[in-house]
Amino acid sequence: MKHMKLCIGILVPIVVGFAAPAFAQSYPYPGYQYPAGRPVQWFIDGGAGITQGATGRDFDNGWTIGTGVMFRADPAQPFALRLDFNYSRSNATNRFLSANEAATNIPIDDGSMQTITGFLDAVLEAPVSPWARFYVTGGVGAGYRRIELTQNGFFCDAFFCGADFGRNTLVASSDTTRFAWNAGAGVNFVLPYGQSWFIEARYERIQTPQPTEFIPIRFGLRF
Repeated sequence: MKHMKLCIGILVPIVVGFAAPAFAQSYPYPGYQYPAGRPVQWFIDGGAGITQGATGRDFDNGWTIGTGVMFRADPAQPFALRLDFNYSRSNATNRFLSANEAATNIPIDDGSMQTITGFLDAVLEAPVSPWARFYVTGGVGAGYRRIELTQNGFFCDAFFCGADFGRNTLVASSDTTRFAWNAGAGVNFVLPYGQSWFIEARYERIQTPQPTEFIPIRFGLRF
């Protein structure tokens, strides 16, 4: 519940800024209904990944991209299922680099955390204007996480690093795949021809020994 409130708290001021003109619209005619979505809609999205908890101490805020598909048994109803896949990346903090440098006694000048997640979510929508629907979503899936620590930097190669390329470039790495879950909220805005764009914030958690937690704020297009 705490994380859901945080997601909504992040989402509301952003949505108000974008949606105020739409909320101010009047219905085109009496009895108008929100346009029904398509039975199957693909989507793409991207945005920022805000790290949380212990993850936030070790890794900076990063970025995320994703894709997926939504299924509706009845496009006129507010229920849907969503299958999505996402990639996220964050750079390691100086604190994390220094701690690992001290532990390994090897110079470390760069590090990153990369995650790939797949979720099956339930979606419940509610109309807030003729052209917008608020929705809540949540579900379960799996998450892959890779942490890398490098000496010469992520973009080091033979051209930039010369003859020393490959010597202790990768200091350490860690890979794990675990159960993951998410919950969040968003707003969907209608476009012509059954398409729409959306903004959402979700709390995502991978059940690693020290939980991997972040809140992606994504903008996307459904088509």
